[in-house]
This record gives sequence, structure tokens and C-alpha cells, in this order.
Amino acid sequence: MKLKLKAKVFMLMTATLIVTIVIIWILFREASLWILPGYNQLVLQEMGGELAERLAGVHAGDREAIAREIEAFIREHDGIGIELFDRDGTLLYSYAGRTAPGSPQEALERFANPFQRGFFRQDASLIYKIDANGETRFVVFDVRGDMWQPVQFFLYISNWAVYPFFLGPLFLIIVLPALTAFLFIWWTTRRLKRLNRAMQRVDLSGDPVLLVDKSKDEISELTKLFNEMTLKLHDQYRRIRQIEKARSKLVSQLSHDLRTPSSIIRGYAETLMRGPVHDRDAFIRHATIILQKTDYMDDLLRKLFSLAQLEDPSKAFRKRQGYLDSLLQTIMADYVLILQDKDMEWHLDLPAKPFPAAFDPDGLSQAIRNLIDNAILHGSDGKYLGVRLIPAGDKALIEVEDRGKGIPPHDMERIFEPFFRADRGRPSDGLGVGLTLADAVVRRHGGVIEVSSKPYVSNVFRVILPVGQAASDDETGRSESGPESSR
Repeated sequence: MKLKLKAKVFMLMTATLIVTIVIIWILFREASLWILPGYNQLVLQEMGGELAERLAGVHAGDREAIAREIEAFIREHDGIGIELFDRDGTLLYSYAGRTAPGSPQEALERFANPFQRGFFRQDASLIYKIDANGETRFVVFDVRGDMWQPVQFFLYISNWAVYPFFLGPLFLIIVLPALTAFLFIWWTTRRLKRLNRAMQRVDLSGDPVLLVDKSKDEISELTKLFNEMTLKLHDQYRRIRQIEKARSKLVSQLSHDLRTPSSIIRGYAETLMRGPVHDRDAFIRHATIILQKTDYMDDLLRKLFSLAQLEDPSKAFRKRQGYLDSLLQTIMADYVLILQDKDMEWHLDLPAKPFPAAFDPDGLSQAIRNLIDNAILHGSDGKYLGVRLIPAGDKALIEVEDRGKGIPPHDMERIFEPFFRADRGRPSDGLGVGLTLADAVVRRHGGVIEVSSKPYVSNVFRVILPVGQAASDDETGRSESGPESSR
């Protein structure tokens, strides 16, 4: 049979109290005789019984035999004197050498206030009645003040007084602590049961189950950890559900995005297979379209592969010293013809001096290219692209600006989510992972990406990177533009 925690604690407390009472009794009654030196009333009473046994075989008239036994007894017990009286008051022995009892006044003075004298460790006399050889005798112990036991305990119980003065306190000693412990354990187990029920009610698909415990103890800390764990689990579950939905959407979108160029490639390939194309320009145009769609499909697969490696810790990420201005020049050189083809004005603003920094060239280059691709894709109607490198102390600011329609306010917080696309009207524009990849790369560099948008005025993606060293104060911006930067 299993015992509940409350029953176990109650039994343990009861057993502990009983053992405690027994130990206290032993300490007060027995151990005090072994540990504390000196005499007390109980010790003297036992000594009287021991002396009676020695005198059991001695006749009352044999004063010399009585003296020998008592003197031998005195030598065994230091610091006391003994006088022995017959039942009629005859003095049978006196350690002080007296032959007759003292006067009544002397006796009253001698036996007055024995307990008070013992408390203050003064010389005191106590008389005890003994039975020696069937005859009643009285023995007087004169105890020297320094021989009294320093700690003494007395308990007098008579008739009905045993109930209020002994059993009552004893009952309180046992019951009151046990009751207090029981109430405490009941309160504690109630809190644990509430925590247990809350754990059983946890449902990630529903609202979080949170508890309030204002006590400052271990259970309160456990409740706090439970609340934090519950919130984390619900947040992780929500994120997992979002990712699952995004992946489902990705499969549908990817199948659509790949089906369209695949159909186009198939159509033009079949046209070429049906017979020779006499018009060379038409042949080149067909081949160019097939190549473009192939590049588009390759780009989709490359981004999908990059997304799969986004959180892979084994993916190489190596920073090395380089120049950010040279990196931006190399990147922009690849976009000159594209920008000219789209009739877009562009500017590249760089510091007057080389700007050294530690970064991963491949990762940061891909992040900047994704931002530029995003600006061209969604901001080409503004006919402007600006890329700037701005020193800011121990940080570098890389800005990519366009003047297109911008980002709707309700989409601003979601643009870095995987598979999210603000322009839902053009499903073939990509997978919606370019900004996600850029944000991940920048965060791995210890930086952040900030976004500001004023439609058809200025839409800026600002990359803030730590570079580990301050740029020179005399660095000023220089502007590079293509041969057709102003139209």
C-alpha cells in the first residue's frame, strides 16, 4: 500500500517527537548523573539506600562497626559528611565527632531551605529515612557547597495534577508540532498537486496554462520555471506550425514556379526539334529563352539549398580581413548592365579611404546581392538604386536604397520570415527566402538589418556590422556612378 506524502511526514514527525522525548528524559535523568559532577537530591537518596545495605548486618549497639562502615562510605564519596540517628533520635555516628544531637534551634537552622542553598551552591544538609536490618534509621548528609550539581531538574506530580501539568504539555509537545507539520505539508502538497494538474492540462494547440505562486521558495521557483517552459514550448510549437505551413506553401509554390519555366523550355525545345530554324535570330532567341529559364530554375534550387543550410552549424563560416569598399565595388560591377537594361539610375557611395573589416566574403557578398536583387525586383518602378558604405565608429553601415512602392506597414515585421513575399501578385518572382538568408548571414556576423520605407520616396535596408576598429575621422564619402547614372 502506498502512503501519501502527508501520512509519511505525519508518521515521521510523530516518531521523531517520541524519540526526542525519550532522549530528553535520558539526558535529564541519567546522562546528567554521568556528565555533570556533584550531588543532587536523587543521588543522595540512592546513596542512603546504598548505606542502608552496608549497615544491614551491623547491630545498632555496635558503634565501632557502624563507624567503620560509614567512614569507609565517606571515603568513597568526596565532599560529604554523614550523621546517623536511631528512630528515637539517638545519635549513632557523627563525622564531626559529636556524641549527642544538637539543640532543636540548631537542627532547625541546619535543615532550613535545603533547595535554595543547593541552588546557590551553599553548604546544606538533607535527611533521609532508611531501613537497615529491619530497623528504621535516619541518615543526615552534609554537602559542601561546591559539591552540589550545577544543573538539577525536579518534577512533582500528585493525583489530578498529572493531567494539566504533565499529560497536557506532553500532548501539546506531540500534537502541536505534528499538527503544524501536517498543515504545512497539506499546503505544500496542495501547491504540488496544482502544479501537477497544470502539467496534465498542457495542450500546445490551446492557450498556455500559467500558474501564480507568490511564495518565495523552491516550489515558487519550480512554478516560475514551469511557466517559462510552457511559454517556450508554445512559442516553439507556434514557430514549428508556421514553418510547416510555410513548407507546405513552398512545395505548392515551388511546383508552380518550376512548372512554368519547365513548360516554356519544353515548348521551345520541341520547336527546335521539329525542324531547323532558318532564321538565325529566331534560333538565338529560342536558345536565349531556354537559357534564361534554366538559369531561373537553377537560381531557385540554389536558394532552396541555401535555405536548407541556413541553420546548419557544420557549414563553413570563416571571417578574414578584407575591405568592404572593394567588396561593394565588385558586387556593383555585376549589376551595371542589368541596371542599364532596366533604365535605372544608380549610385555607389564609398569612403575616400579603404575600409578594412573582418567578414566572410562569400556570405556577406550573397547577403548584399540578395538586398540588391530585392530592391531591383520590387523597386524598379522608382528607377533608382543607391548603395552606400558609411563608417560609424566601430561599426559599418551598408545601405541599399530604392524609390519604388515600398513595403506595406502590415508586412514590415514579416519580411524576414522564410517563404514570405510581400508582393503576392507575382508568384514567379522567387521563393521569399532572399531576405531571410541575408538576415541570417548578417546575424552570424554579429550585426542587424534595419528597414525604413517611404513609398516612392526612399526605401532603405540598412546593414549594421561590427568591424572591430574605428574608421578614420577624415573619411568622407565619394560617389561612383555608371556612365548613365543620371537620365
